[in-house]
Amino acid sequence: MTHSDPDEHPQKEELEGILKQVLPLDLPHVHFKDIVKIERMMPQDDFTETLTELAHGKTDGITLIDVRSEAEFEKERLPFSVNLPILTNEERHKVGLIYKRHDKDLALSYAWYLAKGKEEAYLEKVRELAKGGPVILYCWRGGGRSGYTTSMLNENGIDAVRLTGGQKAFRKKVQTLLYEGELTLYPLSGQTGCGKSELLEYIQAHYPKTPVLHLEAAAGHAASVFGEIRFNLMGESLAKSQRDFETNLYVNLLQFRNTDGSLPPFLTEMESKKIGQFNLPPAICKALSLETHIGLTCPLESRLDRLKREYFGSGGKEAETMVKEAIRFLTRRVGHKAVERWYEAIDAGDYLTFLREVMVDYYDVVYKEVDKKPLVVVDNADVSQAAKNVVEWYANQTHSA
Repeated sequence: MTHSDPDEHPQKEELEGILKQVLPLDLPHVHFKDIVKIERMMPQDDFTETLTELAHGKTDGITLIDVRSEAEFEKERLPFSVNLPILTNEERHKVGLIYKRHDKDLALSYAWYLAKGKEEAYLEKVRELAKGGPVILYCWRGGGRSGYTTSMLNENGIDAVRLTGGQKAFRKKVQTLLYEGELTLYPLSGQTGCGKSELLEYIQAHYPKTPVLHLEAAAGHAASVFGEIRFNLMGESLAKSQRDFETNLYVNLLQFRNTDGSLPPFLTEMESKKIGQFNLPPAICKALSLETHIGLTCPLESRLDRLKREYFGSGGKEAETMVKEAIRFLTRRVGHKAVERWYEAIDAGDYLTFLREVMVDYYDVVYKEVDKKPLVVVDNADVSQAAKNVVEWYANQTHSA
């Protein structure tokens, strides 16, 4: 006795309903060459150069458009891109169902029909976005959707190219670097609250030519039970997926790519193999495992003041609620009594008492020191002086290398 696919019957009914709408249209048979009349393409290597410029803010008026559906864009996208779907989620689903379960040629004809019906509105949106500048378009594989849209834009006087290989080929370049590449990293190490992230951000702001790979910023997570709070309070967007995280890392690295394509050593932070829900890619894990680190020191009071700013901002119920929710996950490790005591301190606005206890009784106990001795030790009581010392050390280290 055979069992039918439980999804087959509902999809069969859905397909029949779609065909009742589509077949009466008596759509003409179309070929790929009919809908992609103008072939203008950008190779992935050229796009890497363009992406490097975009990362530096040197856009030259370039607009990068993702023509895939809203759901595809939400799942994964190229950096600096905007989403203008040529087929919406619903339209793509219908075309896909016809393609898989009925007739591939009819699916192409129907996709062309849907896209053709929105050409004028689409052109208007692109003109508004591009403002006369060049446009790069991409879809998943750099095929039909981006090919049709690129051709249509060029036929209407808009300078457009499609990205060869699309999102899929871009993803391959990200994986090649982060999974198979070789990186040199100088991570900052030190106890919680010693200001690793703050120091990296200060260097980024005041010494922009010094290569920094800020892992926690790429994840939007501070790699602790209070992980997302700092970045939420700063108003920064969080990576929504592992692929988002890896794309953020890739773009960060590209900003400092040398003219020969090589990458310099980067200042970063010492991390375990995970930041929140995200796994550090193998190339980064391998570089961190060498433990060629810079040791940060900082007085306890300075650490407490820093964490107060990072966890609570200017105070208020929203910040307090986020911290209390995070504390809940420590119950198994520190016990209900400690957590309740911390809740009471937070409710009373006594943030420093809470932070002193959680720092001394928990984080300083569980913190695992790096096995190897640091290459240099830097005091971070004053972030501006610490940044100066680290940048000078980096310059001497890389110059001598």
